[in-house]
Amino acid sequence: MEHRRLGRTELQVSVLGVGCGYLSMLERAEGERLLERAFELGINYFDGRYGDSSFKLRPLLQRHREACYVVTKTHEETAEGAMRRIDEDLEELGADYIDIFLLRTYNHDMLRGHLAPGGSMEGARRAREQGKVRFVGLSGHEDLTALAAGIETGLVDVILFPLNFLRREALDELVPLAQQHDVGLTVMKPVSVGIAPAELSLRWLAVQPIHTMVPGMTTMEHLEMDVAAVERRPAALSSEELAEIERLQATLGPEACHQCEACMPCPEGIGRMSSLLYDDVVYNHYRTMGLRAFLEHPWSPWAKKGMQAHFERRLETLRRCTRCGLCEERCPYHIRILDLFERMLADHPTVIEALRERDWATLYKDAPSPYR
Repeated sequence: MEHRRLGRTELQVSVLGVGCGYLSMLERAEGERLLERAFELGINYFDGRYGDSSFKLRPLLQRHREACYVVTKTHEETAEGAMRRIDEDLEELGADYIDIFLLRTYNHDMLRGHLAPGGSMEGARRAREQGKVRFVGLSGHEDLTALAAGIETGLVDVILFPLNFLRREALDELVPLAQQHDVGLTVMKPVSVGIAPAELSLRWLAVQPIHTMVPGMTTMEHLEMDVAAVERRPAALSSEELAEIERLQATLGPEACHQCEACMPCPEGIGRMSSLLYDDVVYNHYRTMGLRAFLEHPWSPWAKKGMQAHFERRLETLRRCTRCGLCEERCPYHIRILDLFERMLADHPTVIEALRERDWATLYKDAPSPYR
């Protein structure tokens, strides 16, 4: 596994990390097993703070803390809130310090909140002085100019941002600016939530000027395939592969939401469009796995409990759409929103019926949620 210097942090991080968000839906033992195997394969970078993912990381850290780099994050915008979150993370991880603590920064309003007197940046830096945090950064997937503005302050060691061959805008200004300030470049959404084929996507990203990428993983097969993709030699893409990427950009690009929310507000009161189209963890699992594999996967009890209701809520929202087309007119990336809605409207009833037959909502009604 190739390792790269993570900007001015000087950490040597594996070019492939693990995004632990999807792991929060797995049974505890299965998540722990996947993380252990990732470490065996040379991965040392773990992007966490989702559900119970910190608890699943804990056994690995008890054995290999100095060899692992752990990332957590928060929405909190006050110093007290950020410090409280850090203490919670340390308790769940069973650790004395966090390597990188990220402040979620989706827009300039959030950035101003972090940077204000008494804001979360102040708390994160105070925790750093106390030895609880080694480095501080920003995480954002909407307005990348907010991350750029954060870099300009000189307070940011690392950024986490979306980049894949379907969504390349970070390469224009954000990445060069981070390089200028020697800020660590860590990439989320490297396979565009499964829309783009992993082998091509990860190999394309591995030759870009980034330090590590953190795809979500929920199966051992995902992990093994991702590792094989970034370790393939020669690393350079062939002319045929580059041509295939451009073909996929043309065909899949109109299905990959950029999470900019320019399509909003909806006259029918549909909330965040990107949550329906792009970053719904439960639906993305179903879409990439297929119904049978989705139903047979070792989901945690709390995830099983809420799946039927989750799809029912989605279907109710989709049915509110009147097909006015205003969202597509506003979208700067020409996403085929109405076509995607039709596809979801066709498959959701099938999923709901299959979940109803399993009656997970009743069987696991007392399962506690790991989110708080």
